Amino acid sequence: MFIRNCWYVAGWSDVLKGQELFPCQIANEPIVIYRKADGSLAALQDRCCHRAAPLSIGRREGDHLRCLYHGLRFDETGKCVEIPGQDRIPPQARVRSFAVIERNSWIWVWLGEEAEADPDLIPPTVALDDPNWIFRHGFMDYDANYQLVHDNLLDFSHLTYVHPDSFGVGEDWALTRPKVTRMERSVRVERWLPNQPVPNHIKAETDSEALDMWMYYDFYIPGVMVMYSEGYPAGTSERFNGEPPVGIEPITRDVTNQSITPMSAQRSRYCYSWAPRLKSGSTQLADGMIAIAEMAFREDREIIEAQQRSMNLAPDAVLVPTTSDTALGQFRWILERMLKAEQDAKGDAVVQFAAAQA
Repeated sequence: MFIRNCWYVAGWSDVLKGQELFPCQIANEPIVIYRKADGSLAALQDRCCHRAAPLSIGRREGDHLRCLYHGLRFDETGKCVEIPGQDRIPPQARVRSFAVIERNSWIWVWLGEEAEADPDLIPPTVALDDPNWIFRHGFMDYDANYQLVHDNLLDFSHLTYVHPDSFGVGEDWALTRPKVTRMERSVRVERWLPNQPVPNHIKAETDSEALDMWMYYDFYIPGVMVMYSEGYPAGTSERFNGEPPVGIEPITRDVTNQSITPMSAQRSRYCYSWAPRLKSGSTQLADGMIAIAEMAFREDREIIEAQQRSMNLAPDAVLVPTTSDTALGQFRWILERMLKAEQDAKGDAVVQFAAAQA
């Protein structure tokens, strides 16, 4: 089951160039997205209402799409405006349209009713062209349920064991616990890691051998993370008594945006960007940072896909939680609450409709 009343990341907006059509699948919904003549986006169900051929293998005609099976033409609202050889167009000849917005270099699609789409609910990510950062970005697909990828990003105790070769972090990631705060539609995770070996992806940014690392991130519905990592001189964590650093300049600072979008029950799309800050970074550092990050993401994918295969063999196996599961438990609580609210609202609508017909 997937929540509908939220903004999912369909992909990076740089995939939409000229007349290109961008097919994607979000929560079992096939969708085709394209850029209109005025620069705004349109998103339609990628399934012709005539014989279910994908519209994404059709062609653009102005702001319209023509199905290249039997030639039906649809406007940007999904209404069929032409059926070759037929004058009358039935009112039911249409495909669903979706609310779609381009913001901060991502394409956001609202799966619920268009009238309820609230742009203020789009998570506050950092755009690729933000002048304070040097971004690199990419994506990869997982053969696994999207919540398993959520779990991975909400429990960094795995860094010690999954990423010794990529990020090169120490045991403290597994031995310490972060501060976790549940919000209305997100979870915030904060932690100090004192006197840490400098992680591989920022070694080119400092000559220090060890740093106090301050890391904090917000993880938003339906699965969007914005994380900042900062390196400070040894002793900074103790100076601030474990609280966020205030009024002090970090030696290193980087930011990453990451999103997990369910394509189906066991396939997910993972979009990511990473950047050092402009004032102490370089294009070479940014290139090296994303190379190490992508190595780590492949390490994550290997174990998560293996986890999914294992769970498929024993779907009813009892899993034992640990204290490192706090953040993922809080986020799953938010997801389950939202899903129940949507199901309850749908049930109420059915009851009201039945009563009106009685």
